[in-house]
Amino acid sequence: MTVEERIHHWFESYERNGYLNGSILVASNGKILLNKGFGMANREHQVPNTPNTKFRIGSITKAFTAMCIFQLHEKQKLNITDYVSKYLPYYPNRNGVTIYHCLTNTSGIPNYTSHPDFWLRTMRLPSSLHQLIDSFKEQDLDFEPGSNYGYSNSGYALLTAIIEAVSGMSYAEYLQQHICLPLGMYHTGCDDGVKVIPGLASGYSFWEEPIHPAHPDMSFPLGAYGMYSTTEDLLIWDQALQSAKLLNQELSEKMFTPNLGSYACGWMITELFGRKCMHHFGDISGFFSDFLRFLENQVTIIFLSNLNVTPVTHLSREIAKTIFEEHVTFPPPADRIEFTKLDFLTGSYFIENKINISLEVSAKNQELYLTVPKMYGVLYKFKLTPVSHDSTKTTFITETIYEQLTFYHSASGEITQLEYTDYYGDIHKACKVESLGHT
Repeated sequence: MTVEERIHHWFESYERNGYLNGSILVASNGKILLNKGFGMANREHQVPNTPNTKFRIGSITKAFTAMCIFQLHEKQKLNITDYVSKYLPYYPNRNGVTIYHCLTNTSGIPNYTSHPDFWLRTMRLPSSLHQLIDSFKEQDLDFEPGSNYGYSNSGYALLTAIIEAVSGMSYAEYLQQHICLPLGMYHTGCDDGVKVIPGLASGYSFWEEPIHPAHPDMSFPLGAYGMYSTTEDLLIWDQALQSAKLLNQELSEKMFTPNLGSYACGWMITELFGRKCMHHFGDISGFFSDFLRFLENQVTIIFLSNLNVTPVTHLSREIAKTIFEEHVTFPPPADRIEFTKLDFLTGSYFIENKINISLEVSAKNQELYLTVPKMYGVLYKFKLTPVSHDSTKTTFITETIYEQLTFYHSASGEITQLEYTDYYGDIHKACKVESLGHT
């Protein structure tokens, strides 16, 4: 079976159940193997996703910010070893935080998105970049700069401010003039949440059906996680990073070299399936994206989704495994069987060896639903489709994402155990603790 046939088989198995949402581009050895949209870019108006659909890319933005900083370093407008306070006099020179510390997430500056009020309140409120920096500049550092790794959007907010201070341009303007336009990335830019962006997908979350996510104000993410792009533009970006179009080779190598752990400058450098991979994911209010670059194998995988529960980082790795002929799993067809004995399955199920994590199985309008926590502990609710039943067990698969629940029961109908397979393929044993009845 050729690589094209393997990829087609994998995508067909996921697409037939509606498990893919967004746009996916897969390239190998200079050849595009897949370039396709799945699901809806806008559900209200029934606009489908295509290879040209624009998505908010979240923290994939950080790689662009790092490139801007290194370009300014190359032009001798700044030096990455300089203290942040040299360019931002209002930022205290506390313990010698440098630009390079911010680039590599080794600054120790508290991450403003980790503040308890951020997701509930602050992210919805407009803020200038200066006001954002004011909100964390007096906080104690989490550790001595350069001594540890700690992911920090705050550091990338400072880098954004430095780019603007040194270049005399807004972050969005610098990005356009020095990266996007020179490369022909005409469908990429900074999203301020005010300007209308033609072709930009709407972001969705999920509770029984697609819903609107919590609204983020886009006035301040900027160089931390404020960009939008397309899969095709990101392939142009991928190719440019392999050349000297934007930056000389020596500085490119510095930018792609991890400092502490596996984080370089806007990129993670790790080993996946025994192969070196440069990657980063992004998520922001209904959007979830992943970008994998296997440079030595000349394989690039870009997955941009506008349904935040889609397990993009897992699926992108499954695509890589398909290319490299590693073992992959295929969802069975969602062929529904008749099953009406719902009441004895409903209830709370606590997962063994997982503290305070439970599954809730409930019934509504003669359908079963699973409520389960996902990334960041956020709860989602999915309809369950019965696919097999016998005297000892009944199996369901979820809609929208590929998960499986197998209820083991006695002849009298008592649940003896639940086997839950999550969307990573991990199998968990769970025990029933109470009945929920109909909701």
